[in-house]
Amino acid sequence: MSSPYKYERLPTSPNQSSSDLKRRTSRDEPTSDIHELHRRLEEDPRFNPPTPSAWKRVALILFMIACLWIGFKLRTAVVETQQPKVIHASRYSKEYKFRPAASPIITERLKDGRVRVRGAAPSMKL
Repeated sequence: MSSPYKYERLPTSPNQSSSDLKRRTSRDEPTSDIHELHRRLEEDPRFNPPTPSAWKRVALILFMIACLWIGFKLRTAVVETQQPKVIHASRYSKEYKFRPAASPIITERLKDGRVRVRGAAPSMKL
């Protein structure tokens, strides 16, 4: 009964070939020589992955730009849906220094979307 899968048999005895055993258990001696360390680093394929293709780089840059654009658009949409900023005017002007307490509240919408409130302060009760 043959299996379509190809497994590597585990060694059951230490009589394996010496190069195979050395390859699996070999450890380089620790060193502080920077050139030797760079050589070891360049030999190890884990630390030298192939560079991605040009179209993958371009796709990544376009994806990042699209994410930034969508984020900016969502932020501006949220800012536009919020209530306009209210500018509180001084309650007492030079013309009417002593206003009565029951003076009307005058709201004025400015060109930039803000609201100017004049007169008595509005109550917070709904």
